[in-house]
Amino acid sequence: MLTIGNFDGVHLGHRALVHRLVERAKQVKAPAVVMTFEPHPVKVLYPDRKLHRIFDVEDQSHQLEALGVDALVIEPFSREFSQLPPDRYLLEWIFRPFTPETLIVGYDFSFGANRQGSIDFLKERAPTLGFNMEVIPPVKVGEVLVSSTRIRQAVEAGDVALAKNLLGRSFYLKGLVEKGAGRGRTIGVPTANLRTTAETAPARGVYAAWASARGKVWKAAVNIGFNPTFQKANPDPLSPPLPSIEAHLIGFSGDVYGETIQLDFVNRVRDEKKFSGVDALVAQIKADILECSQILDQSGRSI
Repeated sequence: MLTIGNFDGVHLGHRALVHRLVERAKQVKAPAVVMTFEPHPVKVLYPDRKLHRIFDVEDQSHQLEALGVDALVIEPFSREFSQLPPDRYLLEWIFRPFTPETLIVGYDFSFGANRQGSIDFLKERAPTLGFNMEVIPPVKVGEVLVSSTRIRQAVEAGDVALAKNLLGRSFYLKGLVEKGAGRGRTIGVPTANLRTTAETAPARGVYAAWASARGKVWKAAVNIGFNPTFQKANPDPLSPPLPSIEAHLIGFSGDVYGETIQLDFVNRVRDEKKFSGVDALVAQIKADILECSQILDQSGRSI
Protein backbone atom coordinates (compact mmCIF):
# COMPACT_ATOMS: atom_id res chain seq x y z
CA MET A 1 0.00 0.00 0.00
CA LEU A 2 1.34 3.43 -0.87
CA THR A 3 0.39 7.04 -0.42
CA ILE A 4 2.28 10.15 -1.52
CA GLY A 5 2.14 13.71 -0.25
CA ASN A 6 3.75 16.45 1.82
CA PHE A 7 1.97 15.65 5.10
CA ASP A 8 3.00 18.96 6.67
CA GLY A 9 1.41 18.96 10.12
CA VAL A 10 -0.12 15.48 9.73
CA HIS A 11 -3.53 17.13 10.17
CA LEU A 12 -7.02 15.61 10.16
CA GLY A 13 -7.07 15.39 6.36
CA HIS A 14 -3.76 13.53 6.34
CA ARG A 15 -4.98 11.28 9.15
CA ALA A 16 -8.06 10.26 7.19
CA LEU A 17 -5.82 9.26 4.29
CA VAL A 18 -3.32 7.39 6.47
CA HIS A 19 -6.06 5.59 8.40
CA ARG A 20 -7.38 4.24 5.10
CA LEU A 21 -3.84 3.31 4.00
CA VAL A 22 -3.21 1.32 7.18
CA GLU A 23 -6.66 -0.27 7.05
CA ARG A 24 -6.18 -1.44 3.46
CA ALA A 25 -2.63 -2.66 4.20
CA LYS A 26 -3.94 -4.87 7.01
CA GLN A 27 -6.67 -6.27 4.75
CA VAL A 28 -4.18 -7.49 2.13
CA LYS A 29 -1.31 -8.14 4.59
CA ALA A 30 1.03 -5.62 2.94
CA PRO A 31 3.20 -2.87 4.42
CA ALA A 32 1.74 0.65 4.67
CA VAL A 33 4.22 3.00 2.98
CA VAL A 34 4.21 6.81 2.89
CA MET A 35 6.35 8.75 0.40
CA THR A 36 7.04 12.39 1.13
CA PHE A 37 9.59 15.03 0.11
CA GLU A 38 12.30 17.15 1.66
CA PRO A 39 12.66 20.08 1.25
CA HIS A 40 8.98 20.91 0.95
CA PRO A 41 8.32 21.34 -2.82
CA VAL A 42 6.94 24.87 -2.37
CA LYS A 43 10.25 25.96 -0.81
CA VAL A 44 12.09 24.78 -3.91
CA LEU A 45 9.67 25.86 -6.63
CA TYR A 46 8.30 29.07 -5.09
CA PRO A 47 10.89 30.41 -2.63
CA ASP A 48 9.29 33.88 -2.76
CA ARG A 49 6.27 32.48 -0.91
CA LYS A 50 8.49 31.94 2.16
CA LEU A 51 6.59 28.84 3.21
CA HIS A 52 6.98 27.88 6.87
CA ARG A 53 6.55 24.26 7.87
CA ILE A 54 3.97 23.67 10.60
CA PHE A 55 6.17 21.08 12.33
CA ASP A 56 9.54 19.57 11.50
CA VAL A 57 10.30 16.27 9.76
CA GLU A 58 10.94 14.54 13.08
CA ASP A 59 7.38 15.30 14.17
CA GLN A 60 6.06 14.05 10.84
CA SER A 61 7.93 10.77 11.21
CA HIS A 62 6.76 10.28 14.79
CA GLN A 63 3.10 11.01 13.96
CA LEU A 64 3.02 8.68 10.95
CA GLU A 65 4.63 5.87 12.93
CA ALA A 66 2.04 6.34 15.69
CA LEU A 67 -0.71 6.02 13.06
CA GLY A 68 0.61 2.61 12.03
CA VAL A 69 2.72 3.43 8.97
CA ASP A 70 5.35 0.76 8.38
CA ALA A 71 7.78 2.77 6.27
CA LEU A 72 8.34 6.46 5.55
CA VAL A 73 10.27 7.22 2.37
CA ILE A 74 11.64 10.77 2.21
CA GLU A 75 12.52 11.64 -1.38
CA PRO A 76 14.99 14.52 -1.92
CA PHE A 77 13.15 17.22 -3.85
CA SER A 78 14.73 19.49 -6.46
CA ARG A 79 13.72 21.51 -9.51
CA GLU A 80 15.08 18.74 -11.71
CA PHE A 81 12.96 16.17 -9.90
CA SER A 82 9.87 18.35 -10.35
CA GLN A 83 10.34 18.29 -14.13
CA LEU A 84 10.08 14.52 -14.50
CA PRO A 85 7.42 13.52 -17.04
CA PRO A 86 4.53 11.91 -15.15
CA ASP A 87 4.88 8.56 -16.98
CA ARG A 88 8.52 8.30 -15.97
CA TYR A 89 7.75 9.34 -12.40
CA LEU A 90 4.98 6.76 -12.18
CA LEU A 91 7.16 3.94 -13.48
CA GLU A 92 10.53 4.72 -11.87
CA TRP A 93 9.51 6.26 -8.54
CA ILE A 94 6.18 4.60 -7.80
CA PHE A 95 5.45 1.37 -9.66
CA ARG A 96 8.85 -0.34 -9.96
CA PRO A 97 10.18 0.34 -6.45
CA PHE A 98 6.90 -0.31 -4.61
CA THR A 99 4.57 -2.29 -6.93
CA PRO A 100 1.66 -1.13 -4.78
CA GLU A 101 -1.52 -3.18 -4.65
CA THR A 102 -3.35 0.11 -4.07
CA LEU A 103 -2.26 3.73 -4.42
CA ILE A 104 -4.19 6.01 -2.07
CA VAL A 105 -4.02 9.77 -2.59
CA GLY A 106 -5.78 12.93 -1.52
CA TYR A 107 -8.39 14.67 -3.66
CA ASP A 108 -5.92 17.42 -4.71
CA PHE A 109 -2.92 15.18 -5.49
CA SER A 110 -0.79 15.80 -8.57
CA PHE A 111 2.82 15.18 -9.59
CA GLY A 112 5.37 15.49 -12.38
CA ALA A 113 6.20 18.32 -14.76
CA ASN A 114 3.57 21.07 -14.70
CA ARG A 115 1.47 18.88 -12.38
CA GLN A 116 0.47 16.78 -15.38
CA GLY A 117 0.31 13.68 -13.20
CA SER A 118 -3.30 14.24 -12.18
CA ILE A 119 -5.73 11.87 -10.51
CA ASP A 120 -7.34 11.26 -13.91
CA PHE A 121 -3.90 10.38 -15.28
CA LEU A 122 -3.40 7.82 -12.50
CA LYS A 123 -6.84 6.32 -13.03
CA GLU A 124 -6.05 5.84 -16.71
CA ARG A 125 -2.69 4.14 -16.02
CA ALA A 126 -3.76 2.01 -13.03
CA PRO A 127 -5.47 -0.82 -14.98
CA THR A 128 -2.50 -1.16 -17.34
CA LEU A 129 0.03 -1.35 -14.52
CA GLY A 130 -2.20 -3.50 -12.34
CA PHE A 131 -2.80 -1.42 -9.23
CA ASN A 132 -5.94 -0.02 -7.65
CA MET A 133 -6.63 3.66 -7.05
CA GLU A 134 -8.40 5.27 -4.11
CA VAL A 135 -8.98 9.00 -3.69
CA ILE A 136 -9.71 10.38 -0.22
CA PRO A 137 -12.20 13.29 -0.28
CA PRO A 138 -11.58 16.60 1.50
CA VAL A 139 -12.08 16.78 5.26
CA LYS A 140 -13.92 19.68 6.87
CA VAL A 141 -14.32 20.84 10.45
CA GLY A 142 -17.65 22.60 10.37
CA GLU A 143 -17.44 24.74 7.26
CA VAL A 144 -13.62 24.99 7.33
CA LEU A 145 -11.64 22.89 4.86
CA VAL A 146 -8.72 21.19 6.58
CA SER A 147 -5.43 22.07 4.89
CA SER A 148 -1.86 22.85 5.89
CA THR A 149 -2.26 26.35 4.42
CA ARG A 150 -5.34 27.07 6.55
CA ILE A 151 -3.58 25.81 9.66
CA ARG A 152 -0.55 28.04 9.03
CA GLN A 153 -2.86 31.01 8.57
CA ALA A 154 -4.66 30.24 11.83
CA VAL A 155 -1.43 29.90 13.83
CA GLU A 156 0.14 33.03 12.37
CA ALA A 157 -3.06 34.95 13.18
CA GLY A 158 -2.97 33.69 16.77
CA ASP A 159 -6.00 31.42 16.39
CA VAL A 160 -4.36 28.41 18.02
CA ALA A 161 -7.78 27.01 18.98
CA LEU A 162 -8.79 26.72 15.31
CA ALA A 163 -5.39 25.27 14.46
CA LYS A 164 -5.92 22.59 17.10
CA ASN A 165 -9.34 21.71 15.69
CA LEU A 166 -7.89 21.31 12.18
CA LEU A 167 -4.77 19.46 13.30
CA GLY A 168 -6.57 17.09 15.64
CA ARG A 169 -3.92 17.97 18.25
CA SER A 170 -2.43 21.09 19.74
CA PHE A 171 -0.09 23.35 17.85
CA TYR A 172 3.13 23.32 19.85
CA LEU A 173 6.58 24.86 20.08
CA LYS A 174 9.52 22.91 21.41
CA GLY A 175 13.04 24.03 22.25
CA LEU A 176 15.77 24.75 24.76
CA VAL A 177 15.34 27.14 27.65
CA GLU A 178 17.98 29.86 27.66
CA LYS A 179 18.71 32.77 29.95
CA GLY A 180 16.91 35.99 29.11
CA ALA A 181 17.07 39.49 30.53
CA GLY A 182 15.77 38.22 33.89
CA ARG A 183 13.03 40.85 34.14
CA GLY A 184 10.35 38.29 34.96
CA ARG A 185 12.16 37.13 38.08
CA THR A 186 12.76 40.70 39.27
CA ILE A 187 9.03 41.49 39.08
CA GLY A 188 8.01 38.22 40.72
CA VAL A 189 6.93 36.34 37.60
CA PRO A 190 9.83 34.15 36.45
CA THR A 191 9.69 32.87 32.90
CA ALA A 192 11.37 30.20 30.81
CA ASN A 193 12.73 31.74 27.60
CA LEU A 194 12.34 29.27 24.78
CA ARG A 195 14.80 29.07 21.90
CA THR A 196 13.23 27.10 19.08
CA THR A 197 14.05 26.23 15.48
CA ALA A 198 10.35 26.03 14.58
CA GLU A 199 9.44 27.78 11.33
CA THR A 200 5.87 28.66 12.31
CA ALA A 201 4.95 30.56 15.48
CA PRO A 202 1.77 32.19 16.78
CA ALA A 203 1.15 35.93 16.42
CA ARG A 204 2.40 38.22 19.16
CA GLY A 205 0.33 38.10 22.32
CA VAL A 206 -0.41 36.11 25.47
CA TYR A 207 -1.54 32.48 25.33
CA ALA A 208 -2.74 29.74 27.65
CA ALA A 209 -0.64 26.63 27.09
CA TRP A 210 0.41 23.36 28.65
CA ALA A 211 4.16 23.17 29.33
CA SER A 212 5.85 19.78 29.34
CA ALA A 213 9.03 19.89 31.43
CA ARG A 214 10.93 17.30 33.48
CA GLY A 215 8.41 14.60 32.73
CA LYS A 216 5.48 16.64 34.05
CA VAL A 217 2.87 18.93 32.53
CA TRP A 218 2.33 22.41 33.95
CA LYS A 219 -0.17 25.16 33.27
CA ALA A 220 1.55 28.07 31.55
CA ALA A 221 0.97 31.66 30.55
CA VAL A 222 3.05 32.30 27.42
CA ASN A 223 4.03 35.69 26.04
CA ILE A 224 5.25 36.00 22.45
CA GLY A 225 6.56 39.40 21.46
CA PHE A 226 9.09 42.15 22.01
CA ASN A 227 8.39 43.32 25.58
CA PRO A 228 7.34 46.79 24.39
CA THR A 229 7.07 48.13 27.97
CA PHE A 230 10.86 47.70 28.33
CA GLN A 231 12.09 47.47 24.73
CA LYS A 232 13.52 50.51 23.02
CA ALA A 233 12.99 51.13 19.32
CA ASN A 234 15.02 48.85 17.12
CA PRO A 235 18.08 50.81 15.93
CA ASP A 236 18.44 48.75 12.75
CA PRO A 237 15.16 48.48 10.80
CA LEU A 238 16.88 46.31 8.19
CA SER A 239 17.56 43.64 10.83
CA PRO A 240 14.51 43.46 13.09
CA PRO A 241 14.79 41.37 16.27
CA LEU A 242 13.01 38.06 16.63
CA PRO A 243 10.10 37.91 19.07
CA SER A 244 10.83 36.26 22.40
CA ILE A 245 8.85 33.27 23.66
CA GLU A 246 8.51 33.42 27.44
CA ALA A 247 6.53 30.91 29.46
CA HIS A 248 5.53 31.32 33.09
CA LEU A 249 4.96 27.81 34.46
CA ILE A 250 2.18 28.21 37.00
CA GLY A 251 3.08 26.63 40.34
CA PHE A 252 6.62 25.68 39.24
CA SER A 253 9.66 26.73 41.26
CA GLY A 254 13.30 26.52 40.24
CA ASP A 255 14.78 26.92 36.79
CA VAL A 256 14.98 24.83 33.64
CA TYR A 257 17.92 26.50 31.91
CA GLY A 258 19.40 24.27 29.23
CA GLU A 259 16.47 21.86 29.32
CA THR A 260 14.00 21.09 26.54
CA ILE A 261 10.37 22.04 27.08
CA GLN A 262 7.29 21.82 24.90
CA LEU A 263 4.45 24.35 24.87
CA ASP A 264 1.09 23.06 23.65
CA PHE A 265 -1.07 26.08 22.88
CA VAL A 266 -4.73 26.09 23.89
CA ASN A 267 -6.05 29.61 23.38
CA ARG A 268 -5.07 33.23 22.90
CA VAL A 269 -5.76 35.58 25.82
CA ARG A 270 -4.87 38.99 24.41
CA ASP A 271 -2.73 41.01 22.01
CA GLU A 272 0.71 42.32 22.91
CA LYS A 273 0.42 45.66 24.69
CA LYS A 274 2.73 48.39 25.92
CA PHE A 275 2.06 49.48 29.51
CA SER A 276 2.69 52.79 31.23
CA GLY A 277 5.03 51.23 33.77
CA VAL A 278 6.04 48.16 35.73
CA ASP A 279 3.10 48.28 38.18
CA ALA A 280 0.55 48.26 35.37
CA LEU A 281 2.44 45.46 33.63
CA VAL A 282 2.59 43.29 36.77
CA ALA A 283 -1.14 43.79 37.42
CA GLN A 284 -1.93 42.68 33.85
CA ILE A 285 0.40 39.69 34.06
CA LYS A 286 -1.33 38.49 37.24
CA ALA A 287 -4.70 38.83 35.50
CA ASP A 288 -3.30 36.95 32.49
CA ILE A 289 -2.05 34.11 34.69
CA LEU A 290 -5.44 33.78 36.34
CA GLU A 291 -7.23 33.77 32.98
CA CYS A 292 -4.80 31.24 31.51
CA SER A 293 -5.30 28.97 34.53
CA GLN A 294 -9.07 29.12 34.11
CA ILE A 295 -8.87 28.41 30.38
CA LEU A 296 -6.62 25.42 31.00
CA ASP A 297 -8.89 24.07 33.74
CA GLN A 298 -11.76 24.14 31.25
CA SER A 299 -9.70 22.58 28.44
CA GLY A 300 -9.37 19.26 30.22
CA ARG A 301 -5.64 19.02 29.46
CA SER A 302 -6.13 17.54 26.01
CA ILE A 303 -2.89 18.12 24.12
